[in-house]
Amino acid sequence: MRYLFKLLTPLLILLLVTLSLLLLNERKEFDIRGLVRIDPIPHTKELIAEQKYSDANEYLSYFMQFEYIKSNPKAQELQKIIKDKRDSYEYQKDKVIDGILHGKSDENIGKISAIASDFLVIGDIRDLFIQGNNYINNKKVDKVILALSSLGLLATASTIYSMGATAPAKDGISILKYAKRVNKIPNWLSKSIVKEAKVSKETKSLKNMEKILEPIYSLYKKVGLKDTLNLLKESKNIQELRGIVKFSKRFGKNSSGLIKSVGTKSIKYIDKMPNVKPKTVLYASTYGDKGVVALKRLGEAKFIKRVKVLSRVSKTTYKGNFDTLFTKLLKIIPTSILYSTIFGGLFYFIYKLSFLARKTFRFNFKRANIPL
Repeated sequence: MRYLFKLLTPLLILLLVTLSLLLLNERKEFDIRGLVRIDPIPHTKELIAEQKYSDANEYLSYFMQFEYIKSNPKAQELQKIIKDKRDSYEYQKDKVIDGILHGKSDENIGKISAIASDFLVIGDIRDLFIQGNNYINNKKVDKVILALSSLGLLATASTIYSMGATAPAKDGISILKYAKRVNKIPNWLSKSIVKEAKVSKETKSLKNMEKILEPIYSLYKKVGLKDTLNLLKESKNIQELRGIVKFSKRFGKNSSGLIKSVGTKSIKYIDKMPNVKPKTVLYASTYGDKGVVALKRLGEAKFIKRVKVLSRVSKTTYKGNFDTLFTKLLKIIPTSILYSTIFGGLFYFIYKLSFLARKTFRFNFKRANIPL
């Protein structure tokens, strides 16, 4: 029994050292202990308390496509509260009035009425009158709104002349004007609009505006108005805007929710994973930006294996599956313990080897009759 113990002890220590090395190597790629799924319920409640029902619906709806939220009774209750409020007659009536009178609204029905007024010239004339009145009374003139209103009148005339051929340009201008009112136009775009509007005024043509209007109209057709505004705000130049259009073609109406979950910095990570399935990227986004980083570092197959096992581990006990055990160990064992095990194991083997070397040394000297 004693001999068996001596034989098994180094094997057991070797096994522990090997396992510790494997766990540390996995953590070097990505430490899954930092992965925590986003709980959208607290933020949804905050938005409801602020009466931002449209934003609350958009935020919660993104996560409702995932089972861990879809099956949550609290999430279902919040979804019903939001739906009942947004479907009410009084609420929709107020949003339409906001769109017509103020030119902005947080609901689609109000946005449509605001943009429709611009598309039908009413909004352009209204805004030119307001900015002209500001100029006469020495008040601040919004150069961007003034430029877009002038472009809007030019686009209307071009649309009539071309029998509708330039309607997309008119749509793009209306979207930009709305974006300006709700503070969704980034600085670089504001400067470009004012600059290009002067050229269009001189040439009586919208040709120079196509490089700006085409990606915006493409984005609008792909993801709708609200997501267009949210995505537009995140761009820093025309190249990024085109990149966002490409991004939206891959993720469609999930684009805005995806960016809100993982942040704009994660777009670069996602762009470097063109072969990863969109549904896997969306699944990773439920873990926030760390989920996208984990997906990039671990690769699609290993990421799916780890997070799904991690999810099962949190609900069930170990049932003999090695992946489940390995992932559970990754989650619960501190890195300091792993290093201690490795160094302890190395010390044990060094000690054993030195002991064996001394023993061999003495034996050889005795055989040679050399006094020690």
